[in-house]
Amino acid sequence: MSAANDMSNDARRLKDQAAASADRVSTDAQEELAKLRAQVERLMQERVTPALAGAADQVSDYANRAREAVEERADAISETVREKPLMAIGIAALGGYLIGRLMGGNTYVYPRDRH
Repeated sequence: MSAANDMSNDARRLKDQAAASADRVSTDAQEELAKLRAQVERLMQERVTPALAGAADQVSDYANRAREAVEERADAISETVREKPLMAIGIAALGGYLIGRLMGGNTYVYPRDRH
């Protein structure tokens, strides 16, 4: 029976060793995940967040420039209309006529052959 006891003891030792190895692997994996998580957080703080902030500032700057340009153009057009109202009316009428022609404006409000 000593052979059976030896095998039983060997099996227990192997089982204990396997459990200890599994615990070590699990602990090592958790430690590695914690390190990776810390590295990702550090990279986010050092690189991604400032890059996003810089991009947001740049987009905001472009939007402000575009708004200012539109306002300047609108002011210039408004000034021109005040200085030369007849020319502005003529240009608006011509623009309306051209848009009407491009949109198929050869129709009439009243048919030609009304009886």
